[in-house]
Amino acid sequence: MINKILANRYEILEKIGTGGMGNVFKAHDRKLDRIVAIKVLKLEYNEDNNFIRKFKRESLAAASISHPNIVSIYDVGTEKVEDKEVHYIVMEYIDGKTLKDLINDEGRLSEKRALNYCIQIAEALKVAHSKHIVHRDIKSQNIMVTRDDRIKVTDFGIARVADNTTVTATNAVMGSVHYFSPEQARGAKVDNRSDIYSLGIVLFEMLTGRLPFDADNPVSVALMQVQSQMPKPSDFIKSIDPSVDALVLKMTEKDPDDRYRDVFDLIKDIKDYTIGAKTFSVKRDYEEDDRTVVTPNFNRRPNRNHSNNMDMDTRKPKKVVKKKKSAAPAILGIFSAIVIIALLIYVVPKAIKGMKNGDVVEKIAVENYIGKTREEAKELIEAQGLVLDVNTVENEDEPDGLVLGQKPEEGTSVDKGSTITLEINELPDSVPVPPLKGLTTEEAQKTLEDNSLKLGSVEEEFNEDVEEGKVIYSNPDGGYSVKRGTAVKVIVSKGVDKTPVVLSDYKGMDQDIVVNQLKSLGFTVVIENGFSNKVGEGQVYDMDPKPNQSVDKGSTVTLFISKGAKINEEEETEDNEDNQNEDNYNKVNHVKVKVPDDGTTHNVSAERVRDGNGNKISATSVWNYNIEGGEVSNVELIGPGEYNIYVDGNLVKTEKIK
Repeated sequence: MINKILANRYEILEKIGTGGMGNVFKAHDRKLDRIVAIKVLKLEYNEDNNFIRKFKRESLAAASISHPNIVSIYDVGTEKVEDKEVHYIVMEYIDGKTLKDLINDEGRLSEKRALNYCIQIAEALKVAHSKHIVHRDIKSQNIMVTRDDRIKVTDFGIARVADNTTVTATNAVMGSVHYFSPEQARGAKVDNRSDIYSLGIVLFEMLTGRLPFDADNPVSVALMQVQSQMPKPSDFIKSIDPSVDALVLKMTEKDPDDRYRDVFDLIKDIKDYTIGAKTFSVKRDYEEDDRTVVTPNFNRRPNRNHSNNMDMDTRKPKKVVKKKKSAAPAILGIFSAIVIIALLIYVVPKAIKGMKNGDVVEKIAVENYIGKTREEAKELIEAQGLVLDVNTVENEDEPDGLVLGQKPEEGTSVDKGSTITLEINELPDSVPVPPLKGLTTEEAQKTLEDNSLKLGSVEEEFNEDVEEGKVIYSNPDGGYSVKRGTAVKVIVSKGVDKTPVVLSDYKGMDQDIVVNQLKSLGFTVVIENGFSNKVGEGQVYDMDPKPNQSVDKGSTVTLFISKGAKINEEEETEDNEDNQNEDNYNKVNHVKVKVPDDGTTHNVSAERVRDGNGNKISATSVWNYNIEGGEVSNVELIGPGEYNIYVDGNLVKTEKIK
């Protein structure tokens, strides 16, 4: 990928990181001349179209989040590189390191610094949660620390895609399971409180320099998240304040209802503690000097996303109290968990097969569940003595909650107690508005309908940058998440505004002021310089078209800008001649003429019929404009002579100019 150019814009410079889902590169945005970070999905994800669609949707949703503590998403795209589809996200480039690397390099953080980082992360989550976006993968690897000690949270929305994909992201799971909430470990539905649990694990890691739960494999770690008692940070760092212990324990309660309800309350508590306004106490159902090892009991239960998850039995866990500081409880707990898992996987299924009718196991014929609702299928499966397991898919063309696939197929003979895996359509409650800028109204409507939205009202406005008939922007704009079926308003360009404008008299005004005003009115400005004794240097001494003329927007206006008075004799003589000429022939006189107020347009014209000496001459037209009824025409007469002024061809005034 190095030196490749994506979208004819992003030049890949170097690889700067690797994650479970993709590789991260440093790149140069040629269009905006800035450094960006680009996450490129691993090629194994390309085969899953459903995953790719979710990836783009969630990325667009994440792009709608704007906050100083969140890594901004600039662009999402697809590019063919060496005959392979490459899917990527363009993000803000952060000059810093991950929080994980920071802890590895510097060790545990001070209490003050850890709480400061925790507030910044919580502030980022507050914005995301307000938009109904749950991160699902808060961990120190997804948190960047800038050189000026600011926090930047990345990978919003991406974990949701990974949760539901059929692609196995082993590395991502292994890296994230240490931060999983218990409900995530069980495969249950998660909400913003799951992010709070993961943030509690991160805070523990910052305070102690280690993770609260660790084991040789991710399954064991997940079991510990579900069953094992959360340790206090002060168990490892004695100097940590009991209030901070209590804060961490409340964030990491096993039951989501016992945690902080939202990050607003969490932020308030941390700020109250840091200013000395509030303290907290640790509430545990065991003596502080003792340790509890929990021996878990498991049973097989349905799962939303995974087919091989284990869930905790609802019975109260048995506590085994051991002496303080002894390593035996931890060793015993790990050994017990391993033994139980082995029994569940290898021994129990075989024992069940031989429990009925000697070694004869009752056989069940699998029915057809496709086309039924989740509730209907569940009722049938459980009535047969089978176990339901669920993999969610997303198909915009099918109703929400409908069974779209099953395994085993209809008619297959299976043992009673076997698991039936169903693919159930799960559509999100909200969808991101797609980018519509530059599309025609018809294209915008189709794009909206393809994204479960509809076209709302269509308004038009002038715009110099967007071609006539194309969308300028939408309301809500692209990237914002809205309820499915929402009508999206679009604003379409009418092109450049060419409405006629009556030019003001800019003579004697500074060049910069006049240029800015004319450009704001939509004119193209041309500058010509010359000498003039009438105005100061840098000021307008003449213009073309002349003042008070009606000119279409987009036209060119030439300004004659003074270079100052002539300084040598030859120039002075010429200038005197010019001045005399200006005095005799370029003196401007204005005559006001009011036209009838009858709601119609009237023609105002003027003719020069005598010269400055009073001699009759052939009538010469010097003024001819259409004026709205009721308005006053400021007729401009240049030079000496006699002038006749007409309204709609009728003589209304004669002016003699000396």
